[in-house]
Amino acid sequence: MKFSVYKKLLKKYHAGEGSDAERQLVEIWYDSFERGETVFDARPNIEEKQRVRERLRTHMRVSSSLSVSAKRSKRLIPWLKGAAAVILLVCGISWLMHSYVRDKLNVSDQQTAHFFTGPGEQKRVALPDGSTVILRANSRLEMKRDANKKQRLVQLSGEAFFDVKSLAGSPFFVETDELLVQVLGTSFHVKAYTYRPTTQVFVYTGRIQVNDIAKTQTWLLRKGEGFDYDQINKRFKKQSAGFANSWDDSALDLKQVTFSELALSFRDIYNLSLTTTDSTVLNRHYTLKLKYQRSASETLKIICHMLNKQYRKEANGYLNIF
Repeated sequence: MKFSVYKKLLKKYHAGEGSDAERQLVEIWYDSFERGETVFDARPNIEEKQRVRERLRTHMRVSSSLSVSAKRSKRLIPWLKGAAAVILLVCGISWLMHSYVRDKLNVSDQQTAHFFTGPGEQKRVALPDGSTVILRANSRLEMKRDANKKQRLVQLSGEAFFDVKSLAGSPFFVETDELLVQVLGTSFHVKAYTYRPTTQVFVYTGRIQVNDIAKTQTWLLRKGEGFDYDQINKRFKKQSAGFANSWDDSALDLKQVTFSELALSFRDIYNLSLTTTDSTVLNRHYTLKLKYQRSASETLKIICHMLNKQYRKEANGYLNIF
């Protein structure tokens, strides 16, 4: 592809324009980043060649020592079998004792189920009541194990998609730092990271009731409706239509977002902070997919390629684009 055509295609993609075929072409090219493919010449330099030689020498030394020790090991096999049996017996007794003590003393583990995800991780959780939760990266969910006997209460810090099973006389509650969401049987999305200035709720099926913690404001949301809750001003605001299509198990689909929103979304997935003082970077709007299967460095390379910029890690741990 000629460079001029390639440049126009990227420009249309990042402006949110272009046909589906053109968008797919750019996505395929971006996916080549995570497969280790490169557009440029990648011949090994002198240092890389030296590292390869060292690995080969190490491999030869290890192989040689293994061949010498193989003869000795035959005489040790009967003794090793006996030792292994003793070790397995000791480990088995230790595990049984640990389980007994845990069941007797750790009452909180019996009462509450804890679910966590780390950077770049997603987890599908099947709750005891038959409901399903998809927990996104850097999130925490807690639920009382026996909560479905009366009312079901989960506490969320982070982001999750809920598909709640309807149980007569047993309402389902989701509690965040700022909101309390009540449902009877529906599917909805909650984004409640503590560092974000807003908590977001969107309903896909059914309906839910949303209260602030002080219960001074109450909203009833139906299918296709969502609200942002401003944690500073303590106010609800109706969401734009774009948030409705933002849920995807494999990626965050960003369309014409500001750098501020890009940086927040990057932190949502990787728990890393992006920053810049470059006016070009700050004033631009971004259209791209942040894929969970990509590493933070791969995603950052794509962002910098879009901008024709570089990045460095600062002393405070921030990733600065310049």
